[in-house]
Amino acid sequence: MKFFKTICLTLVLSSATLYCQEEKSSDSTEVVITKLGIGVKAGFNFATVSKGDLQKAPDARTSIYIGVHYEIPIIEDVFSVQPELIYSQQGFEKRYETEEGRKKSIYKLDYVSVPIIARYYVVRGFSLEAGPQISYKVSDKFERDVSDTEAVTLNDANDLDFGIIAGLTFQFESGFFVNGRYNRSFSEIIEDTKSKNTVIQMGVGYKF
Repeated sequence: MKFFKTICLTLVLSSATLYCQEEKSSDSTEVVITKLGIGVKAGFNFATVSKGDLQKAPDARTSIYIGVHYEIPIIEDVFSVQPELIYSQQGFEKRYETEEGRKKSIYKLDYVSVPIIARYYVVRGFSLEAGPQISYKVSDKFERDVSDTEAVTLNDANDLDFGIIAGLTFQFESGFFVNGRYNRSFSEIIEDTKSKNTVIQMGVGYKF
């Protein structure tokens, strides 16, 4: 949690600093923010699954994501549509207290995700975004501790995951941007658990 707060604070301070620099360096000729173009992005995932039928709500797995997007302006500097392709490391952890100390099992579920995002620019450079997402599981790995009495077999994890994304982006005239998102799955991720993916993403990127 402390690590998550540190990342959030760093992104906020970086955004404020860059915004001030952009304001000082801007002139009478404004650059169009929502120009057609490709962008790259990367950042941290704080992923887990909802409790469902599990005995205990799982802990978050801290991992990474990386991807590309293509912004298509519909109304200049107001509204755009943005398809994306993202590799996202997700899953969750389960921690236990034993006589030998603290133990944990790690469930690694990695996906290739395709979100279709609608972006609305509230003010210049600051946008709210939301849209559907479909994900395909490309990798799964289970690192189980022997003390895990409620082990879930990852072979039962569904290959496809459907969900929705909501978030916000600070984008600067230089092309640099910072982004935060919340991803929520509609699909049961592991058979007979009623558990669904939930992911908080914090990252940065650059639009060419």
